[in-house]
Order: sequence, then C-alpha cells, then structure tokens
Amino acid sequence: MTSDISISIFITAICLFCAHLLLLRRQDIGVYLPLALLFLFQGVSTGVAALTETYDPDSVGVLFHISVLVGGLESTIPFLFWAYVRALTTEGPTENIPKLSYHLIPMIFVLVSFWSLLFLPAGFAESEMNDDDPRLLGFTLIALMVLLADFVFKAMIAVYVYLTIRRLMTYRKRLKDVFASTENRELTWIWVILICIAFYLCVSIAFTASVVSGIFNEETYNNWLPTLNGAALLGVFWAIGIWGLRQRPGMTRQPVAVLPEPGDTPSRKYEKSALDDDRLEHIARKIEAAMAKDSLYRDPNLSLWDLAKHIGVTSHYVSQALNTQLNKNFFDLVNGWRIKDAIKQLNETDETILVIAYDVGFNSRSAFYKAFKRETGRTPSGMRKLPAVLR
Repeated sequence: MTSDISISIFITAICLFCAHLLLLRRQDIGVYLPLALLFLFQGVSTGVAALTETYDPDSVGVLFHISVLVGGLESTIPFLFWAYVRALTTEGPTENIPKLSYHLIPMIFVLVSFWSLLFLPAGFAESEMNDDDPRLLGFTLIALMVLLADFVFKAMIAVYVYLTIRRLMTYRKRLKDVFASTENRELTWIWVILICIAFYLCVSIAFTASVVSGIFNEETYNNWLPTLNGAALLGVFWAIGIWGLRQRPGMTRQPVAVLPEPGDTPSRKYEKSALDDDRLEHIARKIEAAMAKDSLYRDPNLSLWDLAKHIGVTSHYVSQALNTQLNKNFFDLVNGWRIKDAIKQLNETDETILVIAYDVGFNSRSAFYKAFKRETGRTPSGMRKLPAVLR
C-alpha cells in the first residue's frame, strides 16, 4: 500500500503544480483552461483519495465522503483532454463546442452513479453482511451503479481517444494547406500520450475485471495490480505535463477557412466563391511567379498568409487557386520548388547538402531528406553522384 500512496502523492504533486502554472497564463486562455482544469480535478481527486486511504482506511468518515464528491470530477477528464487538443488545433479564436449536451450527458451519468457511494449502508466495511441483512439490497444496487459508471467512463476514454486521433489527422492535413514547414506544428507528442492512455485503459480494465471476477488472490490483488494501475496513470499525467505546458497553438494567424469536413472536394469547398476561372488562373500565375522569380519558397517560415500578402490577394483566394488551378496544397507547392532548386544546386555547385537544404528554405536536414525522397525517389547524395546524362 505504501507504493500506491507514494504514486498517488507523485500524481497529486505533478497535477497541482501544472494546474498552478497553467492558471497563471493570460495568453490563449481558451486553449489552456481545459488542460488546467484537467490537472486540477485529477490532482485534487488523487490527493484526497490518498488522504482517505491513509487516515480513513475503513471508508466510514468525512474524508471518505469528500473523496467520493471530488472523485466524481474525474468523469470530466477525457472530455477536457479532447477539448484541449481541439482548442490547440483550432484556427483563429477558440470556438464553442457544438452539441455540448452530447458530451455532458455521459459525464453527468458517471458523476451521479459514482456519487451513489455516498449512500453506502452504515457499517458496511466493519462486518460481513448475511443474505438476510436488510442492507444487502442497497449495497448491491450501489455496487452495480458504480460498476456501470466505471464501464461508461472507460468507454468515454476510448471514444475521446478516437475523437482526438481524428482531430489530429484532420489538423495535420490542414497544416499542409497553410504552412510550407510543418514539422514543429504537427503535435506528434500527443501520439505518445495517446499510447500511454491506451496502456492505462488496458490496465484499468484488467484491474476492474480482477475486482469483479475475483480471479486474483488477495495477495496479488493488494500488491502489483493496483500499483501498475497507478503507475500507468502517473505515466499519462507525466507525459501530458512534459509537453502540454510548453505547447503553443499550431495556427498562430487568422484562419484561412474553417476545418473542412471529411469528404469535401475543392469544387464543393469553393462552390460559393465569387471568383471565376479567369480570375483564379490569374492568381495561379501570380503564385507561380512569386516562386519562380521572387524565390519566395526560400523563406523557411513561409505561410499561406505571407504568400497572399506578397501577391496582394486574400489567403482564401490563394487557397482556392492552389486547389482548383494548380491541384496542389500549399505545402506540396512550396516544397516542390525547394527541391527543384536543391537539385540544381546539387548539380551545379560543390556546397554541402546541409548548406543547400537551409539555402532553399528547409528548417532541418531530416525535413530536407524526407521531402527530397518523396519528390525524387532518391537521396540528395544519390542524386549528386548520378552521371550528368541521368540527372
């Protein structure tokens, strides 16, 4: 039990410290408030549970009732994590969540069902109840409600993991419509957290199954399984704390357009546009000129907004011209020009590959190699070694 309490203390300390730092922030409060509440609720819940286990092990005093009340707040944590990721990947100001009642209903159900523990029969932990004990029915009903709440809570975790993955995939695709370099905005660290959450969910399911079925003996139940469950939870909040506190929203400028719904095609997306084909073709030529003559692609921080400002049209019209006239997203257009320039320098100069990579606009060697391989099917060094007739 000592190890379980130690883990709970670590979780409490991490969560309350992170919540304190996040609540002090004044910028992007709409992004960080869900994360701050997530840490605050988990820290308070775990801390009070640790106090209850230490000073009220029989679960009969005031501490037990307080731990039940604050423990119910954990029902909001899967939703809060998804809300944080949603805000982190939203273009422009944080938007209200549509159909919020769909999220509230399962949380309220879990909360109310868990709070049924407040009505446990008096003295239930002090003596065994016989079959004819009048308290047995109430105890059984409460146990079933708590078990159902636990099942719904685990289902919520799985659902919000799915919603988070879908959001990240849409966001990653959207980044390529707006930025030429995306490696510092792709939120790959969240995938590590999702793996930690998945591991915790598996351990938690095993823990619940062991309690319900009694397949583990008393010694095993009291030792390694609760400890593993606590360690998995510690890993989740440790990972969120490491990356969540230093992450900034990926879309730092005004939005180009709302995130497209899955299945949207360019023609459907721009069907209400006032631009005709001639105007779009004119914009497309200006885009190509900005790359060919002005070498705009060499700016490592180039964005769709910068290109729009350079050619003197709105970013939405640039996006429309890219998709309907050039059949490319912004990322592919710019990196295509960068690779063309790199190939020319590889053939005509003796500069190192790293110098060429930075010169044409890439932020890192790895990003350059990845883009070069995708465009040419070869590595930069392999391209340089080819005979001139094959270049």
